[in-house]
Amino acid sequence: MDATIQDYASSLALNQSQDDLFLFNSNFNLVRANGIRQRLTIPVLANTFHKEVQAVFKKEKAQGKSNPILVGAIPFDMNQAAQLVVPEWFEIVKPLDRTLSSFVDKDFVHHVCEHSFAPSHVDFLDMIEQVLSIFERGPLKKVVLSKILKLTLDRNVDVPRLLANIMAQNPSAYHFSVPLENSILIGASPELLIRKQGNKIFSNPLAGSAKRFGNADADRQAAKSLFNSAKDHYEHRLVVDAILASLLPVVECLNVREEPSLISTPTMWHLSTDIEATLPTVNPPSVFDLIKQIHPTPAMCGTPTLQAQRHIEALEPHQRGFFSGLVGWCDAEGNGEWAIAIRCAEVSENKVTLFAGAGVVPDSNPESEWLETSAKMRTMLNAFGIKEDVI
Repeated sequence: MDATIQDYASSLALNQSQDDLFLFNSNFNLVRANGIRQRLTIPVLANTFHKEVQAVFKKEKAQGKSNPILVGAIPFDMNQAAQLVVPEWFEIVKPLDRTLSSFVDKDFVHHVCEHSFAPSHVDFLDMIEQVLSIFERGPLKKVVLSKILKLTLDRNVDVPRLLANIMAQNPSAYHFSVPLENSILIGASPELLIRKQGNKIFSNPLAGSAKRFGNADADRQAAKSLFNSAKDHYEHRLVVDAILASLLPVVECLNVREEPSLISTPTMWHLSTDIEATLPTVNPPSVFDLIKQIHPTPAMCGTPTLQAQRHIEALEPHQRGFFSGLVGWCDAEGNGEWAIAIRCAEVSENKVTLFAGAGVVPDSNPESEWLETSAKMRTMLNAFGIKEDVI
């Protein structure tokens, strides 16, 4: 029998009163939390961040919590304040049963009253042309440039129902719903930055993408073209090499395949590489230490990182905030899971902001990058039940 919205809501213990629910669902854990016991809103790169994390956990342990957790979001720019909380209540249980059939909640439909891009189509193409000219003059190898799509919908969004739709339509993703101060960050990321369990860590960078097609032959051809694309393999290798270089100083051994594999979401094909590493048993780094080593990766920023970040700040007309940052959780023992905040939306009543980025390398075609970012937004447009052609 096909799954229904009630099946997913029941599996997640969702109800209409849980707009403040933090949720993170992966292949390994389903973490649910709500309420705020303590709040941590300083930048991850602040000199006092580690000390303040330890102070938060120490206070919780003094009150009888054996292994408290922090949940929330970290911005793309880790010099900006994170939004992390120790929840009043939480549980870490088995992940959602991914054998539930996927479905489309046909009655969950929103109409777009207004929409706008930043940058505009013309300005986006110009932004990429500027980067292509920069490649010719120096050591810059890749820059990830993004756009946002602002929507005003015909009614306020039912967030628990949206989350159930996201999970049903993207069953293999990292699902998340993170309450922010005045909005909710919600989505289905295909990309794991870091998972730490004991002295084992895992990462799954994606770079190199292609739009999927409803026609089976066209879809197979898109996958084949991506897998054979020298441009996309180059882009992917930059990401993998950067992560490996960041991890080598802090791990004892690394296990990584030489060639990427193809993975798919309902809307995109991606080149993917699984990375596994073992940490030293004495004084291993915490998951936050690892995040500081590797975020942002060239998949979200570019390479060299600092140069790419400067060009992003100079060229993009919008602030990314938590888009292409991280969402997840960690416990007092240093374990946790953090996915990259892509294929997501920021929702506040009937106001929605979508985000998508594309890796620009010397062989990039500006119009192709515009189309790629639009295709990436289709994941969330489908979840909202938006039928208008706004991309």
